[in-house]
Amino acid sequence: VAIIPMNTELLRHLPLGKSSFEKLRQLGQIYVDKTEKVYSLACRNGKYFLARPRRFGKSLLISTFESLFKYGLRDFHGLEIEKLWKEDKEFLVVKLDFSEAKSFRNLKEFELQFHDLIVDAFAPYGFRFELHGTSLMSQLSTWFKKQAVSSVVLLIDEYDAPLTSCFDNFKLFEQVRRQLSRFYAVIKSNDGPLRFLFVTGITKFHNSSIFSELNNLSDISLSAEYGSLLGFTYEEVKEYFSEYLISASETLGTTQDELFKELTEHYDGFCFEETAKQKVFAPWSLLHFFSSPERGLKDYWFESGGKPSPLVKYLQSHLLRNPEEYDKEQSLSLYVLRGSSDIENLSDVELLTLSGYLTIKSVEYGDTVFLRYPNKEAKKAIAQLYLQQQLNGQVLGQVGAGLS
Repeated sequence: VAIIPMNTELLRHLPLGKSSFEKLRQLGQIYVDKTEKVYSLACRNGKYFLARPRRFGKSLLISTFESLFKYGLRDFHGLEIEKLWKEDKEFLVVKLDFSEAKSFRNLKEFELQFHDLIVDAFAPYGFRFELHGTSLMSQLSTWFKKQAVSSVVLLIDEYDAPLTSCFDNFKLFEQVRRQLSRFYAVIKSNDGPLRFLFVTGITKFHNSSIFSELNNLSDISLSAEYGSLLGFTYEEVKEYFSEYLISASETLGTTQDELFKELTEHYDGFCFEETAKQKVFAPWSLLHFFSSPERGLKDYWFESGGKPSPLVKYLQSHLLRNPEEYDKEQSLSLYVLRGSSDIENLSDVELLTLSGYLTIKSVEYGDTVFLRYPNKEAKKAIAQLYLQQQLNGQVLGQVGAGLS
């Protein structure tokens, strides 16, 4: 069967690697409409936290909130929220990407990166750091106190990036945590000006300071209402990517039904909510398949996002089990998944679930979560990690051992 590459017109509309909602809409690329759920969050004066694995669209979601609060409905023509959003007020929208402060070797380097990140983000709204004045956090608190009630929208992407980058260095971890704690304390003590706060990350560490300082932060990570906020459902793939399914099946010389079955086995099966009823496809893998179907069903997620920093650091001092072990049902308490983790006692199953290698299959007996691989891609990814670890021979301890 002749293999035909994806035509350029279809390629042009694929939102590959786009984390800017504004740019995606300007280019006329496909946006799987999640704005009804976006509205249900944005319409409230809320403070939210959402944990998801890498490459599931957290940054695009942050950018969607940014566009909505900064420009109103300018970029939302034809989407569900256009019928719902009534606010016409302009907000001061501050977006912080903490992954910009994760490449440091010591506390001093982190402080410099974090200082620049804060100053640059708040500068468009009149914040000026006085070098010979009080501390950065004190000056930031003063800035907040000058803002009108419910006028500031704060969006924090990858809040845990600075912490997980020093996951294997407890002393540095604690130093960074204390610095971040001061920032969150400023936010908590200046609650009045905040109209909306949204925070994303991969992990949820109880000693990372955000959950102690911002104890009014609503964690929607396991919420059934937002189980499909990120990722593509079966129905969404059929609706938004029908042309790609046709083109890819022709390229591969198979039927659409057979292709969809294979795509489901390879890229679907992720469940992030506590009723275990909603499953989603990994968007990164699916979009890359549609961009080059002639390559077949490759493992795109593992190479680009399947090795997040906390997992990489963890594997430097802990052994993975044989991949076949994880193919047998693992279990955790729902309380453990809802709660915050302790870096010294984080289990392999817990971290693999947070990273996307294991996913919720069922919830039974009220609070017991049963976990397995979501799909073939995740199963192969674990096998690759296991093989790499065995070949490197640099493991210092066993699974479940404390971090050194």
